[in-house]
Amino acid sequence: MRRILSTALAAAAFLASGLAAHAEDYKVPANKTSGLTFIYVYSDLTCAFGSKPTFKVLTEPKHGKIFSKWMKLNLTDVPKNCQGKPVYGTAIFYTPNKGYRGEDHARVGIGKTEIPMTQVYNSRAMSINITVE
Repeated sequence: MRRILSTALAAAAFLASGLAAHAEDYKVPANKTSGLTFIYVYSDLTCAFGSKPTFKVLTEPKHGKIFSKWMKLNLTDVPKNCQGKPVYGTAIFYTPNKGYRGEDHARVGIGKTEIPMTQVYNSRAMSINITVE
């Protein structure tokens, strides 16, 4: 589990400009659950984290499963005043079918979230392209 968390942290996505529609490419090992990305919204002035967004799989991957987990991590890739402080976010994980190697694809929706007394971020979809090695 520690490896999954560090993978998720390494792929952290800071969404100060909002949750934009985009595609992400990932390479993952066969026969293992891998953290793909960690989506969090927070204020770099107060270090306050945003509310928990909804997560929905819009297009299931054909060769595995994709899921999310709400969790807390201490971030290092943030402004100095927030470093080491816990940030809550949605970690997205992928588990390929046993023995599968090759390409897979999923589409997920991240729902509305907000930072208290600041900005609201609207729902967006994200395409995920996965290469299972």
